Amino acid sequence: MEAGTDGRLRMSPRRAVLLVLVLGSLVCAPISWILDGVTPSFIVYPLLLLIGLWRFRRGGGTLYFAIAASVFLLVHLPFAWAAITDSGKNPYKDSAPYNPVEWLVTLFVVPLATAAAGSLAWRDRRQS
Repeated sequence: MEAGTDGRLRMSPRRAVLLVLVLGSLVCAPISWILDGVTPSFIVYPLLLLIGLWRFRRGGGTLYFAIAASVFLLVHLPFAWAAITDSGKNPYKDSAPYNPVEWLVTLFVVPLATAAAGSLAWRDRRQS
């Protein structure tokens, strides 16, 4: 990020999209806490994203976001698969909440988009 002549921060479009997706991921945490209760992954992942925002502000962090989102996505693939197939039960245990739409958005779509945007932003920065 660099400051322009008007004092505003400027960044590439891919970095801007990545920033929006990361902020969206941070919004997903309280939604998950309300619907599913507090889970370890939605405590650790937002903390990792906050660390990534610090790195992002210093000009890096794009690959960090891609890796963090990819790991988060891989860990939650059983939940995403349950949402996609509409299995009707929580992969963790049957008595736990089952929220397929929330899982599809917060555990699959947003992390997948974040991983892709982080990879593309990292590739752009590396090529320039």
